Amino acid sequence: MSRQFFLNKETQWIEPVDQGTNTWINYPNPVTPGLFAAKAEIASGKGHDFHCHPGREELILVLQGTIEQWIGESCKILSPGDAVVIPAGLAHASFNAGEDSAVLFVVLTPTELDAPLGEDLSNLEPWNKLRTRNT
Repeated sequence: MSRQFFLNKETQWIEPVDQGTNTWINYPNPVTPGLFAAKAEIASGKGHDFHCHPGREELILVLQGTIEQWIGESCKILSPGDAVVIPAGLAHASFNAGEDSAVLFVVLTPTELDAPLGEDLSNLEPWNKLRTRNT
């Protein structure tokens, strides 16, 4: 079993996504089998639409930019240094509310190791109409 404790940038995996990029700092491995950690960049005008993480808790820390953060049907504007914790299975979304890219540090930990990483809710009610109702 390879035990990697130091995670330099050469070991990170960059994943292009619709809203920008996810740089996976830690994907589950033999040292930390249940820890996901990433830097997520969200381009201006983009967002990570409503979704949930069945069996996984999440922590989001805003490093740069302004985020319109939804937890269930509640919304707050977050700035650098603000953070949010999201219980397993709770619907949430993060949208860039500024003109420049926003950068988040995201950590997911499992309460259930076999749970999927995420589940898209953006086409389901009330999530598919929530932002238009509140903007």
